[in-house]
Amino acid sequence: MAISVLNLLPNPTIPPRVAQGGLQVLSGIVECRFRGDVAGTGRDTLTFNVGPVSFTGHSGPPIASCTVSLASFGFDGPGRDALWAVDSAEVTKFVNQDKSSGTAHLEVVANLAVRGEAALVLRLNYSLFYTLS
Repeated sequence: MAISVLNLLPNPTIPPRVAQGGLQVLSGIVECRFRGDVAGTGRDTLTFNVGPVSFTGHSGPPIASCTVSLASFGFDGPGRDALWAVDSAEVTKFVNQDKSSGTAHLEVVANLAVRGEAALVLRLNYSLFYTLS
């Protein structure tokens, strides 16, 4: 079962006309709720969209990279041997393409892990780097 996004809080971005070489940097916070279970380490996927970014109609994958890190995590009660992790993060594809405005959003997929019944992840930071294809 995928992790639900509760809220997406983007930081102000540098306008593309100011960015050197057309590199766009997008960052912000994703609010979610991912809780551990009794059966050891739980792993699940969080998918969210970032943007809009400039889009030329390129049919291949975006030329983009991202990092996702823990911003708020906790342990709700007594316990031991807890774990919180971002196993991987990648920009997978363009979504919400609008050819009339020349924009699209970028889909980010992050794989998370928690261990411990009371372990939870509440917020994640993201930094995304995109260049026009």
